Order: sequence, then C-alpha cells, then structure tokens
Amino acid sequence: MKVDDMDLDIIRHLWNGRKSYREIGKSLGITTNTVRTRVSKMVEAGALQIIGLVEPKVIHGHTTASIAFKVEPGKADKILDKISRLKGVVAVACVTGQFDIIADVLFNETHTYEKFIFEEIPKIDGIKSVETSFIIKAINRQLRYVL
Repeated sequence: MKVDDMDLDIIRHLWNGRKSYREIGKSLGITTNTVRTRVSKMVEAGALQIIGLVEPKVIHGHTTASIAFKVEPGKADKILDKISRLKGVVAVACVTGQFDIIADVLFNETHTYEKFIFEEIPKIDGIKSVETSFIIKAINRQLRYVL
C-alpha cells in the first residue's frame, strides 16, 4: 500500500486521539466514511497503528534509556530481532555511525536496568559492546507502554 497525501493528512489529525472521524472529514472536506475506510485500509496494510502513548517521566518509578550496541559482523539482523523481543523494549533499529543497533527501553521497579543488562543481554550471542544513555529530560518523548 502506498500512503498518499490525503492519508498523511488523516494521520496528522489522528495525532489527537480524541478527534472523531466526522471532525477529521469535515476539516479535510471528505466524508466520515472516507476517513473510516482509509484508516481501516492503512491499519490492515500495517501502514498505521492506533496506539496509546505515555510520557514515562509522569509514571512513578519508571525511566527510559537509549542503549547502543556494537555487534559482530553479519549478526545485526538476528540480534535486532532478539532485542526487539525483550521485555521493556519500545523501539529498536539498525543505525549508521559508531554503533550498529540502538534500542529505547523502558524500566520500572520490577523490570530493572540491572536485570536487562546483566541477565537478558548476555543471552544474545554476537554483542560486542553496550553503551547506555539514560533519558534525564525530554520534550515530546512519548512511548508505547510495554511493561
């Protein structure tokens, strides 16, 4: 599926998760049914997810970190998949630059950074080094709640 300009306009309006399809349609000059159909097609195609986001700093006992990994050559895809399945991982990507993979991870009192680094990460073969940066202040850093 190709997302066109009208789809992008609808997505922009969906940022306000409380806005109705009727309001979106009126604002864009299209029918409510057109909005509903386009959203359904984008969701079915995997081009769009409708999710709730949280601001981790307002949830007591929660913190987030960006964790960067250097990996052995040829193993990035398998390691990326394994990291994506770990508890607390909100997002993970292969990147260019100093590191091969960067993950955003959510922690709380029971799912701790120490457990993640000392118990979960060592189970993944091919990771050469890890560098963690804890998020101490952020603007517009809303994440899926995965704990």
